[in-house]
Amino acid sequence: MTVGIHSAWGGGKSTALNLIATRLGREGHVVVVRIDPWEFENAEDLRGTLIAQVLDELQSRVESTPGIERSKREKLVARLGDLRRRIAWGRVAQVLVSSAVTMSPNLEGLIEALTPKPKQESVTSDAQGTAGAQGMAGFREAFEALLKDVDGIRKVVVLVDDLDRCLPPTIMATLEAIKLFLSVKGMAFVLAADEDLIREAIGVHLESTAKGGFAKLYTEKIIQLPVSLPVLSLEQAEAYIALLMCKNAGELTTRAFEKVIEAARQRRLHGRAPYVVAGEDAATGPSGEHLILAARIAHGLGADVWRSPRAIKRFLNALAVREHLARAGGAELDLAVLLKLYLLEIRHPQEYKLLSQKANAERRVLIAEWERWAHGDGARPADVREETKVWAGSEPALDGLDTQVERYLSVAATLLSDVRFGGAVTGALMQVIEALADSSDATRKAALHELAELEPADRQAVAEGLSEQLTRLAEPEPVIASLTAIGQTDQELTDVVTRLLSQPAVIGRLQVHHVPYLVEMTGVLHAIVATEGLDADVVAAAREELNGPPR
Repeated sequence: MTVGIHSAWGGGKSTALNLIATRLGREGHVVVVRIDPWEFENAEDLRGTLIAQVLDELQSRVESTPGIERSKREKLVARLGDLRRRIAWGRVAQVLVSSAVTMSPNLEGLIEALTPKPKQESVTSDAQGTAGAQGMAGFREAFEALLKDVDGIRKVVVLVDDLDRCLPPTIMATLEAIKLFLSVKGMAFVLAADEDLIREAIGVHLESTAKGGFAKLYTEKIIQLPVSLPVLSLEQAEAYIALLMCKNAGELTTRAFEKVIEAARQRRLHGRAPYVVAGEDAATGPSGEHLILAARIAHGLGADVWRSPRAIKRFLNALAVREHLARAGGAELDLAVLLKLYLLEIRHPQEYKLLSQKANAERRVLIAEWERWAHGDGARPADVREETKVWAGSEPALDGLDTQVERYLSVAATLLSDVRFGGAVTGALMQVIEALADSSDATRKAALHELAELEPADRQAVAEGLSEQLTRLAEPEPVIASLTAIGQTDQELTDVVTRLLSQPAVIGRLQVHHVPYLVEMTGVLHAIVATEGLDADVVAAAREELNGPPR
C-alpha cells in the first residue's frame, strides 16, 4: 500500500518520515529505504534509478544478515543483478530510439553499460541469475519471488521525501516506479508531499489528458491512505518556540531536555496550556524569560507563521541574526525590545517604514502617542492603522527607549526583511492565485467567490502571492483587477492590498489604462503621485482621479 503524508510548506512532513523511520528501524523484519527523488532529477532514467535504490538496500540486508548460507546469499545477490539488468533494458530502448545505432548494435555492451551498479559487486551473476533478463515484463513477479526467499524480511517500506520539490517529469517517474511495486506483497510506500502540488504537476505533465479530474483519480489510485498533518495551534506554537529556545540555550543535558518534552506532551494531552512550564532551576527546564519571550513571539506573529514549524524556525533565525549584528556592532539591545521592533518590521511594514523615516524627536512623539492610544488614552496617530493596536500595547513599552530604537533601526537598515515567513501558499492556494490572474472575467469572478471562503491568513497569502505574479506577467491588468476587487470587497485585506499595490516594483509596472481600476484605492493613487520617476501620463491620470484635471 501507499500512505500519503500531506501538509503545506514547512508543516513537518520530513520530521514525520524521520519518526516513522526510527520506529520501523526497531523492527528487525522491516527494511526501510529512504529516497529523495529531488537528488536524481538529472538522472537519465529516474524510474530505474529509484528502483535500483530499493535493490541496493535489499542487497545490503542480504549481505549483512548473519545465518544465511553462502551459496544462498550468492544466489540472492545474483537474482538482484538480474533485476538490475531488467531495468537496463528500458534504458537500452531509449538509446536505440534516440541515437544513431548501427544495424548490429552490441546489446550485451549496452546492457552492461546501462545496468545500475550495486553498492558492492561482490558476486557475478550466473546463468540462473541472468536467465530471462529481457526487459521489465517479469520484473514484478521476480521481485516478489525474491522477497519471499530472503530470510528475516517480511516488509520493505520506502519513504519518499521532497516529492513536491521536483519537476513534473520527476514526479511522474517516481509515481510510475511506485506503481510497479504496488501489487507486490510486503511492499509499502510513504510519500511526503503537498498533494495539491502533486496533482498540479500531473496536470502539467499530462496536459489535456489530466483535465476533468484525471489527476485526482490518478493520485487516489496510487495513495490508499492519505494523512494530512495538522497545523500548529497557537498554544502548540508557543510551546514549540519555548522548546527551541530552551534547546538553543544549551543548559540542559539530553536526558533533561527529553523530560521537558515529555512533560509538555502530557500537559498537551490533558489540555493544560501553556504546555511548557518553567523548571525549578536552570538544569530542569526552560527559564521564565524564555517562556515570556515564546508567548510574545507566538502571539505577535501572524497565523501564516506560527502554524508552520519551519516558518517559526526561519523567524527565530532572522531574529538571532539581528541580535548578533547589534552585539557585533557594540550596540547591545534588550532582547524584548529587539523582538517587539522586529515584529513591527515584518507584520506592519507600512508603520515600520513610517517610524524609520522620522527624525529622532518626531519618532519619540509618535511612539508615545501610539502606545497611549493602544492603552485607551488618546487618539490614534495619523498614518497608523487600527490593526497595530495590539502590537503597540504589548510589552515592553518603547516610550523612553530612544537609543535602543535607534540602534535597532540602524541594524535593520542593513538587512532586507522577508515578510512572507509563512510560505503558506499551498497547491490549492496556488490554483486560486492562478485563477485570479486569468484573462477570463468569469474565471476571476469564480475565484473571488472561492477566496471569500478561505481563512483570513490564507486570503492574505493569496493576495501576496498574486502581487508577486503582477511583477512577472507581460500584461498585469487581470491581476490588478483582481487585487483591487479584493481590496474593495474584503475589509480585512484593504490595507494589505493597498500596501502591495503601492510597492515601487508594482507601481513601476502601471500604465495609464490601469489607473481606472484604482479609483477606490486612494492610498495607491497617493503613492503613485508621490513616487518620482514614474511615467508622467500615469501620474497625471492618478492625480486626475484624486483631484480632477491638473492645473
